[in-house]
Amino acid sequence: MQATGLIAVWLHVPPHREEEFHAWYELEHIPQVVGLEGFVSGRRYYCDQVFPKFLALYETRDESVEESPGFQHVVTHPTPWSGRIWTFFGKDRIRQNLVRLASVSHGRHPDPGAVLLRAFRAPRDLTAADGLEQGRASADMPGCTRYRLFRQVRDPGHYLEIFDFATPTHAAGPAPAAFFEQPARRRFDDGAGDVVRHVYAATGTPLVKDETVRGAGSPG
Repeated sequence: MQATGLIAVWLHVPPHREEEFHAWYELEHIPQVVGLEGFVSGRRYYCDQVFPKFLALYETRDESVEESPGFQHVVTHPTPWSGRIWTFFGKDRIRQNLVRLASVSHGRHPDPGAVLLRAFRAPRDLTAADGLEQGRASADMPGCTRYRLFRQVRDPGHYLEIFDFATPTHAAGPAPAAFFEQPARRRFDDGAGDVVRHVYAATGTPLVKDETVRGAGSPG
């Protein structure tokens, strides 16, 4: 199934709750969500330097899946374990529903060991051509395996770029910093507001529909 939608979820739990939080994600929540109709994969990441610390990315068939009966049932009828975990993060959660504008892979792309996320408000409507241009340019960064550009469904002026990298070292190294200083990239960024850019390392066991894929992250 081709995935043109994305549900991104940022969460934060107190350090003393993290062990159970990871167990819940691994043993219950990721399998439950990815098993729903319209979901393609689920992958988890973390960044110690930001709040919320944890990130989950769910690829979906399209942007309508968030409103599907199956997903809404999970949201409104939590399991006993989910209900307990939800008390750990409370309001420390952000969820975005996004639609993909462009995707460029650089050869065979294994499950990423890290992602560089850049969220921003654009001064104009971006197109697939804009994303394809940036995706092709990202091939020059060592370790960059894929680029995707998404637009928020409920706030169309806001966008999310995701750069997949083989390892956290590649994502946090000098090449990405140099990429964002290139003239063509600076033209793309001109006028952007509310810019947030962070590197998240992979964690846990990525789950792809009908197959389990081991990633480069820790087993957290």
